[in-house]
Amino acid sequence: MSSEPIIKMENVCIRYGRGPEILSNVNLSLEKGSFHYLTGKSGAGKTSLLSMMYLAQKPSRGNVNVFGKNVNFANRNALAMFRRRIGVVFQDFRLLEHCSAFDNVALPLRVCGMNEKEIKKRVNELLKWVEIDRSTSAITSTLSGGEKQRVAIARAVINRPDVLLADEPTGNVDNDIAPKLMKLFIELNKLGTTVVIATHNENLIKEFQYPTIHLKNHGLTIINPEDGDKYAEI
Repeated sequence: MSSEPIIKMENVCIRYGRGPEILSNVNLSLEKGSFHYLTGKSGAGKTSLLSMMYLAQKPSRGNVNVFGKNVNFANRNALAMFRRRIGVVFQDFRLLEHCSAFDNVALPLRVCGMNEKEIKKRVNELLKWVEIDRSTSAITSTLSGGEKQRVAIARAVINRPDVLLADEPTGNVDNDIAPKLMKLFIELNKLGTTVVIATHNENLIKEFQYPTIHLKNHGLTIINPEDGDKYAEI
């Protein structure tokens, strides 16, 4: 692993308006190629932490470094270039509903200027892996929630991002496909992608054991699988 963290937060706090701090004095360092779960009760700050990681939000105070750069003062163009290296699976999918499943997944590759022949090959292979191969031409608005989830995951990983952030990526899929999606994340991680998955699925955490970023009382704790009872209680 690289000595330079791919994401680093120093004394980060975040609040909305004049409300109380959601996160206070958070310090977090994620090495390149690491894999973490993100857990915590509703309102603990999981979405806020993820939004800072994918550069949609800046901290109220403290420093956030991504790819070795302090992004607090980065301009819009710099942030846009950083975001191309980050894949995100949103809980509400954020797909282009009027486009096909194929076109949704192809979008990141087209933005990067890849030729259509290679795009077709990569997209079809990945959609087959997530079991959407028979619905590739279907307009996204006609797909089920579980199918949309799988399209969203395929779009997030298609360009093999440096960082993958996923908010409840198995929340809308059947129990039999959830492990298959996890194996996709694991294979991507083996290729060097840093992975953070926000989840409430205790079965996945127990089956595929990785360190957990657990949010509680406005702060965080890193829990490792070998921590025994403490790990089991998340």
